[in-house]
Amino acid sequence: MAGLMDVFLMKERVNEGTNPIFIILEKASILIALLIVLVLAIALNLPDWGIGILVGISLGPIVYGHYYFIYIRPLRRRNLGED
Repeated sequence: MAGLMDVFLMKERVNEGTNPIFIILEKASILIALLIVLVLAIALNLPDWGIGILVGISLGPIVYGHYYFIYIRPLRRRNLGED
């Protein structure tokens, strides 16, 4: 599993010449995914502390999942020569 510093280094390697709009869309997709989790928690009629716990627990996997598919996976493919 990649450490936090490795993720930042991979992000810098992939982002060479990246359009700033792509970076904004990446952050927006993370926020939309968290919004979906929030709406589902509200729809389940969870108490306020339950909504907070559910959104808090899902924050890490959502962010890591986005980083994995956008930054880590392409670099691993490129390093393995599968590209």
